[in-house]
Amino acid sequence: MVGRKNDGCAVATKARSNSRVGTGDGRNPVGRFPLKPIKDDGEHDQAVEIIRELIGRKLDAGASDYLDTLILLVNKYEDENHTPLGTDLSPQQALKTIMRANGMSQSEMGKVIGSESAVSMFLRGERGLSKSHIKALLKPFRVDAGLFL
Repeated sequence: MVGRKNDGCAVATKARSNSRVGTGDGRNPVGRFPLKPIKDDGEHDQAVEIIRELIGRKLDAGASDYLDTLILLVNKYEDENHTPLGTDLSPQQALKTIMRANGMSQSEMGKVIGSESAVSMFLRGERGLSKSHIKALLKPFRVDAGLFL
C-alpha cells in the first residue's frame, strides 16, 4: 500500500503520470531522499511525495528498484508509527479511505470497479464486493485484496 496519512491510517493513491524517469536523468530522486530507514514524520512526508511523483511513470530498472524499496521503507514506518494498534479498517472503511485520499465520488469509484450501484450497496453494508470488483481495485490503488474481504 502506498502511504499517505489520512485519519492516522495508511492509504493508497492512484497512479498519475506516464512520463519516463530514470536514475541517469536530472530528475533522479535518490539525491533528494537516499534509501535509509525513515525516522520521523518529516522524512515520511518527503518519501511519500517522491513516491507520488514516481508512481505511474515509466521507470528504468534503477528507478523502479528505488521506488519499490522506498515503498517498503514507507510501509515499514507506517506500520510501526501510523497504524492504530488494535483497530483494523472494515472493508467499507478501507474503500471510503481510498476514495477520500483520491478525491473520488461513489460514481467515480463505480467506474473503476464497473458498477456504481455495487459501490453504493457495499458502502451501506448491503453486499460485499465481487472478486472482479476487488481485482479492479488492486492495480490502480496498489492495495491487498484482504482489505475488502
